[in-house]
Amino acid sequence: MTPDTSILISGGGPVGLTAAVELTRRGFQPVIIDDDGEPTPESRALAVNARTLDILEPSGVTERIIEEGTRINGMIFLKDRKETMRLEMRYLPHRFNFIVSLAQSRTEELLIDRLGELGCKVNWFTELRQFEQNENGIQCKLQSKAGTKDHASQLLIGADGAHSLVRKSLELSFDGETEPQAFSLADVTLEDWPFPFDHGVIHAETDRIVGFIPISEGHGRFVSNYPDLLNHLPPSARVKDVIWESAFKISYRQVETYQSGRTFLAGDAAHIHSPVGGRGMNLGIEDAATLAWLIEQGKTDDYTAMRYPIGAQVLKFTQTQTQQLTQRGAFQRFLQNTVAPLLLKVPAVQRLAVSRIAGLETPHPPWL
Repeated sequence: MTPDTSILISGGGPVGLTAAVELTRRGFQPVIIDDDGEPTPESRALAVNARTLDILEPSGVTERIIEEGTRINGMIFLKDRKETMRLEMRYLPHRFNFIVSLAQSRTEELLIDRLGELGCKVNWFTELRQFEQNENGIQCKLQSKAGTKDHASQLLIGADGAHSLVRKSLELSFDGETEPQAFSLADVTLEDWPFPFDHGVIHAETDRIVGFIPISEGHGRFVSNYPDLLNHLPPSARVKDVIWESAFKISYRQVETYQSGRTFLAGDAAHIHSPVGGRGMNLGIEDAATLAWLIEQGKTDDYTAMRYPIGAQVLKFTQTQTQQLTQRGAFQRFLQNTVAPLLLKVPAVQRLAVSRIAGLETPHPPWL
């Protein structure tokens, strides 16, 4: 497609911002809107994996993410508060052989900064209310502080989250299932932490887990299926302040197609899954960058075929991992506590395991 193709992006989170950056650096002039007035104030998604670092490198965002974030070099697994095994990112045969932990709020700000340098800005306090499409284009109604206005576009990208208005307007099914148990998280500052701060930690008991992801030195996130997770930390861990708490349920859902006519879905608008493995935001960024490339190539009809199988694969993987951690019968405990530590002594097994965490088990982006 030519650079004068008009493109509206609904959603100013990491996925919509990535679509805008990738399109703008290719010469397009997208319009990006968000009904909020600023980037998300919470840390939300933290993990930026190797695939995302690959994807954002041509735009110059990767260097900034690495500079500001905290490198996570592996994961420590505990049983009865004793270490049973480690996953080490150094086994990954890739120059980005680490995960970067950076609050989503800051990732968004870095994308916004780069987008501004490329000559595009987010239209805040602007909401897509409805749209109609035909073979000639899309007629949208936008609501802002100034009132309602009509907006004509040739393409529409719905990066508007799990409750996507774009998806609902297309009447696409979003079938799936929800885990019966609730999860909780807490972002905290720590006075003391007994483990290396460049490693995440997972403490699994019979059917309960407490996970920890560093955010910055002395600052991290606990996630658990304990409703009172702060009462189940390692004895030597001391919390100084609780910055943010939230409770949530995990669902696994995927839209039947990522494209309907001139309209496309990306990120949580197309798929939602467990946060285990840190794949959510990264998968959406892959969607957005792939779509931007396909628009440039004039091959948008390939979008669903390229992205749906990858989304389905990640959903299945995260569901399996979550259930192995939280539905731990005797056999699952035997696998994790006895078999897995032995297997992870084999470098090839380590490489396979960390390649999934890094997002590198899926096809390499064809434009890189």
